Amino acid sequence: MRKGSATALPLKASLPLLKGSIEKNVLVSYGRGQDPLKFDEPWLVHWTPEDGGPYPDFDGALTVRADESYRRAILELRGEYRPPLGTFGQAFDLVLGARIAAGTARGLLNEIGAVMEDQFQAEERFKERAV
Repeated sequence: MRKGSATALPLKASLPLLKGSIEKNVLVSYGRGQDPLKFDEPWLVHWTPEDGGPYPDFDGALTVRADESYRRAILELRGEYRPPLGTFGQAFDLVLGARIAAGTARGLLNEIGAVMEDQFQAEERFKERAV
Protein backbone atom coordinates (compact mmCIF):
# COMPACT_ATOMS: atom_id res chain seq x y z
CA MET A 1 0.00 0.00 0.00
CA ARG A 2 1.14 3.52 -0.65
CA LYS A 3 0.20 6.61 1.27
CA GLY A 4 -2.69 8.40 -0.39
CA SER A 5 -3.80 5.42 -2.44
CA ALA A 6 -6.54 2.94 -1.63
CA THR A 7 -5.78 -0.77 -1.56
CA ALA A 8 -8.24 -3.63 -1.31
CA LEU A 9 -7.96 -5.63 1.91
CA PRO A 10 -10.16 -8.58 2.88
CA LEU A 11 -11.90 -7.96 6.20
CA LYS A 12 -13.47 -10.95 7.94
CA ALA A 13 -16.38 -10.52 10.35
CA SER A 14 -17.48 -13.32 12.67
CA LEU A 15 -21.21 -13.93 12.92
CA PRO A 16 -21.62 -15.55 16.34
CA LEU A 17 -25.33 -16.38 16.04
CA LEU A 18 -24.82 -18.05 12.67
CA LYS A 19 -21.55 -19.71 13.76
CA GLY A 20 -19.87 -18.46 10.63
CA SER A 21 -18.28 -15.42 9.11
CA ILE A 22 -18.47 -13.12 6.13
CA GLU A 23 -15.57 -11.64 4.25
CA LYS A 24 -15.76 -8.31 2.47
CA ASN A 25 -13.05 -6.42 0.65
CA VAL A 26 -12.60 -2.88 1.89
CA LEU A 27 -10.64 -0.13 0.19
CA VAL A 28 -8.08 1.08 2.73
CA SER A 29 -6.18 4.36 2.64
CA TYR A 30 -3.82 5.58 5.33
CA GLY A 31 -1.31 8.25 6.24
CA ARG A 32 1.08 8.99 9.08
CA GLY A 33 -0.54 10.61 12.10
CA GLN A 34 0.98 12.88 14.73
CA ASP A 35 1.90 12.04 18.33
CA PRO A 36 2.86 15.31 20.02
CA LEU A 37 4.74 13.43 22.77
CA LYS A 38 6.66 11.31 20.21
CA PHE A 39 6.01 8.09 22.17
CA ASP A 40 3.76 6.26 19.72
CA GLU A 41 3.48 5.83 15.98
CA PRO A 42 -0.10 6.56 14.90
CA TRP A 43 -1.41 5.95 11.39
CA LEU A 44 -4.67 7.50 10.23
CA VAL A 45 -6.78 4.92 8.44
CA HIS A 46 -9.99 4.99 6.45
CA TRP A 47 -11.80 2.17 4.77
CA THR A 48 -14.93 1.87 2.77
CA PRO A 49 -16.56 -1.30 1.43
CA GLU A 50 -15.45 -2.21 -2.06
CA ASP A 51 -18.52 -2.31 -4.32
CA GLY A 52 -20.72 -0.81 -1.57
CA GLY A 53 -23.28 -2.87 0.26
CA PRO A 54 -24.74 -2.67 3.78
CA TYR A 55 -21.35 -2.23 5.46
CA PRO A 56 -20.03 0.81 7.33
CA ASP A 57 -17.16 3.11 6.43
CA PHE A 58 -14.49 3.43 9.12
CA ASP A 59 -12.31 6.39 10.12
CA GLY A 60 -9.73 6.08 12.86
CA ALA A 61 -6.13 5.54 13.86
CA LEU A 62 -3.95 2.47 14.11
CA THR A 63 -1.30 3.11 16.74
CA VAL A 64 1.88 1.16 17.36
CA ARG A 65 3.36 1.59 20.82
CA ALA A 66 5.87 -0.22 23.02
CA ASP A 67 4.65 -2.18 26.03
CA GLU A 68 5.96 -1.44 29.52
CA SER A 69 9.07 -3.60 28.98
CA TYR A 70 9.84 -2.05 25.57
CA ARG A 71 10.29 -5.61 24.25
CA ARG A 72 6.99 -5.96 22.44
CA ALA A 73 4.69 -3.75 20.42
CA ILE A 74 1.05 -3.10 21.16
CA LEU A 75 -1.37 -2.37 18.31
CA GLU A 76 -4.40 -0.24 19.05
CA LEU A 77 -7.22 0.55 16.64
CA ARG A 78 -9.54 3.39 17.59
CA GLY A 79 -12.11 4.99 15.42
CA GLU A 80 -15.70 5.46 14.46
CA TYR A 81 -18.14 4.05 12.00
CA ARG A 82 -21.71 4.91 11.23
CA PRO A 83 -24.01 1.94 10.79
CA PRO A 84 -25.54 1.88 7.29
CA LEU A 85 -29.27 1.60 6.59
CA GLY A 86 -30.43 4.39 8.91
CA THR A 87 -32.64 3.44 11.85
CA PHE A 88 -32.57 -0.26 10.99
CA GLY A 89 -28.76 -0.20 10.92
CA GLN A 90 -28.61 1.61 14.27
CA ALA A 91 -30.92 -0.98 15.84
CA PHE A 92 -28.87 -3.82 14.38
CA ASP A 93 -25.70 -2.18 15.71
CA LEU A 94 -27.18 -1.99 19.23
CA VAL A 95 -28.23 -5.64 19.19
CA LEU A 96 -25.34 -7.29 17.35
CA GLY A 97 -23.39 -5.04 14.99
CA ALA A 98 -21.11 -3.47 17.61
CA ARG A 99 -20.01 -6.95 18.77
CA ILE A 100 -19.32 -7.97 15.19
CA ALA A 101 -17.31 -4.77 14.66
CA ALA A 102 -15.25 -5.35 17.83
CA GLY A 103 -14.52 -8.95 16.82
CA THR A 104 -13.58 -7.85 13.32
CA ALA A 105 -11.16 -5.26 14.74
CA ARG A 106 -9.55 -7.86 17.05
CA GLY A 107 -9.13 -10.25 14.13
CA LEU A 108 -7.61 -7.53 11.97
CA LEU A 109 -5.16 -6.53 14.71
CA ASN A 110 -4.16 -10.16 15.26
CA GLU A 111 -3.53 -10.53 11.54
CA ILE A 112 -1.48 -7.32 11.32
CA GLY A 113 0.45 -8.30 14.46
CA ALA A 114 1.28 -11.74 13.07
CA VAL A 115 2.62 -10.24 9.83
CA MET A 116 4.68 -7.69 11.78
CA GLU A 117 6.08 -10.42 14.06
CA ASP A 118 6.97 -12.62 11.07
CA GLN A 119 8.79 -9.73 9.39
CA PHE A 120 10.64 -8.86 12.61
CA GLN A 121 11.75 -12.47 13.11
CA ALA A 122 12.95 -12.66 9.48
CA GLU A 123 14.96 -9.44 9.94
CA GLU A 124 16.52 -10.78 13.16
CA ARG A 125 17.53 -14.05 11.42
CA PHE A 126 19.05 -12.02 8.58
CA LYS A 127 21.06 -9.91 11.06
CA GLU A 128 22.37 -13.05 12.80
CA ARG A 129 23.61 -14.49 9.48
CA ALA A 130 25.14 -11.18 8.41
CA VAL A 131 27.42 -10.90 11.47
